[in-house]
Amino acid sequence: MAQDTAQNAPRISLPERDRRYAAIRAQLKDRGLDGVLVSGSNLFYLTNGLPGERNGLLPTREEPLMVAVNGRHLADLPAQVVIDSQEWVKDVRPGNDATPIIDRIRELHLEKSAIGITEPEIGHAFFTQLLSALPDARFVDVSDMFANLRTIKSDQEVAMIEQANRVFDAGIDAVYEVARPGMLGVNVIQEGIRAMWAAGGDLDSTFGFTFGAVPKQNPVLAHLSKSRRIAEGDIGTLTAHAHYGQYGGHSDQEISFGEPKKLHRDMFDAVLHVRDQVLKQVRAGVTQGDLQETYQRACRETGFNASPHSQMHQYGIDVPEFPGPAFKAPGERARNFVLAPGMIYSISPTLVAPGSDDTLLGGTSLVVTETGYRELGDRKVELLVAKG
Repeated sequence: MAQDTAQNAPRISLPERDRRYAAIRAQLKDRGLDGVLVSGSNLFYLTNGLPGERNGLLPTREEPLMVAVNGRHLADLPAQVVIDSQEWVKDVRPGNDATPIIDRIRELHLEKSAIGITEPEIGHAFFTQLLSALPDARFVDVSDMFANLRTIKSDQEVAMIEQANRVFDAGIDAVYEVARPGMLGVNVIQEGIRAMWAAGGDLDSTFGFTFGAVPKQNPVLAHLSKSRRIAEGDIGTLTAHAHYGQYGGHSDQEISFGEPKKLHRDMFDAVLHVRDQVLKQVRAGVTQGDLQETYQRACRETGFNASPHSQMHQYGIDVPEFPGPAFKAPGERARNFVLAPGMIYSISPTLVAPGSDDTLLGGTSLVVTETGYRELGDRKVELLVAKG
């Protein structure tokens, strides 16, 4: 990953690490668990990102986090090189299966203990090896615990996500400057990605570009657009999973190549109306269902159709993320939840023209606050027009 190393650049500090560990350990104690086994983005939440990391074990008592990394990463390199390269993790071991975790559990004399796991991320073969080696241990799914803790972002996390959105904004600026009719879609993507890298974005940031006379946002069409050339009158939809320090930045931007049709002007005006109506509802205590109802009602007011891809969701380390069960709206289905300060949202409503496939969307990201929300970044929600 690439990350701005300037002194004032956003970063995740050791006190933030310690805050996370303390919160996790407190909940492990409440559940009578002696540690937690993690992988995937939950592991990143504990390590801030080690190259080749596979899984880790955080004991409930004040013992170091142990992280197993891909054995190939340490084939010709002592683990101390990885340890010295960062501040978060001081116990790093090679291993491509459960052996390092099993060894650490035995070192801590937890062979007969109850240990949490983030179940969806633990592979079958890995878990089978654990059960065989530790028949007296009990493993308990604590995925909900991590989802609950990760739902609300700290100030440092919000700053990382805001910087990731600024990285995407840099990609939009570059495309607006250079993309013109006759240019291949893949070359537009390359310009956007180069600009995001120059802005300090991670090297694995992605940049999507779908374009045509009938605007759409679709991953299949984005793939096909790579080999097509922009034509006068096309509308392009830019979207990204920009990353900064492995935190996501995500929103959407429309760009017209030449003066847009009246239909598309009218549609984008409608997008702005719908987004404005939704944003008026955003504040702590309302529900995702409330936002969806507002979206549907506002779409009807414009005369354009809503889309199943309403494009209003949370994200953070992952794009998207879904709130933990602690935020579930009382008496509602699992996916309806109550907004709380510190939630990150991409709100970029999608509208579809009646009787056609024309689809437009637009928006930015925000963080929910006590009294409403704060937009992340400075980009104006507008229909860009590339001329010349």
